[in-house]
Amino acid sequence: MAWGASSPDVRAGRGPFIPTDTLDGGSGSGFWGDRSSARAGEELGCLSRRHYSFTITLRNRSRRPATLTDARGPDPLPSVVARVAVQFRHAPPPPTGDMIVVPLRHWSAAPPRPLTIRPGKSAIVQTNFLMRHCSNLKGGRKVRIPGTFSLSYRQSGRAGRQRVVQRSAGFSVIAGPIIRSCSRVPGSVSLTTANVGCAAARAAAPACHRMRHGTWGSCTVARRRWDCDLHSSWVQQCFFPDRTSRWYRVRWIKRPG
Repeated sequence: MAWGASSPDVRAGRGPFIPTDTLDGGSGSGFWGDRSSARAGEELGCLSRRHYSFTITLRNRSRRPATLTDARGPDPLPSVVARVAVQFRHAPPPPTGDMIVVPLRHWSAAPPRPLTIRPGKSAIVQTNFLMRHCSNLKGGRKVRIPGTFSLSYRQSGRAGRQRVVQRSAGFSVIAGPIIRSCSRVPGSVSLTTANVGCAAARAAAPACHRMRHGTWGSCTVARRRWDCDLHSSWVQQCFFPDRTSRWYRVRWIKRPG
């Protein structure tokens, strides 16, 4: 997801850089417990070992080259969501025509390399997070990561620090779905559930395996509707239409031919 516009939610302290209010966030899914609202903003479901990244764009508003050397931000609860690393790279030129430019790269724990930005040019700053120990978020607890950054830079032979704010880069981490492995049903290799009891999943899996459209569509079991789709030819996932964080996934045995 990406946004870019002039906004009063962007602020820059004394220094060469200013955020452009462009944000590109990593992948998310209601299956992981992610949600968004005007009141709460972006909320990401916590899953052990989940990686999350986003990028912001900084423009050198000064008349001299400036070298970014580091960027840091608040780490309110690093035992649950840790700010592992940042990377810098030059911003690509604006896209033309139907061309789509995706500034986000693969998650990485590599430290940043200094990057020199000429006057009027921009840099991409990618921040990478790691989630762990998600059981610490029980009882509605959440961790708020604000969109504030402390930049380290060099300019004209002098080192400096600058604070910038881009509120759209803030997000919260909430408890994700409880995922468990269940005993498999006949014809399957494995059965996994999220926020669904094994008994309900074991009853639904055979009933939803063969529907009018094959293995995708909707089915009703014990007066509960499931929407189903395919992750691959032999992996089917079914979920509550009104609560996508409640689902089961079954891997069926491959049939010859």
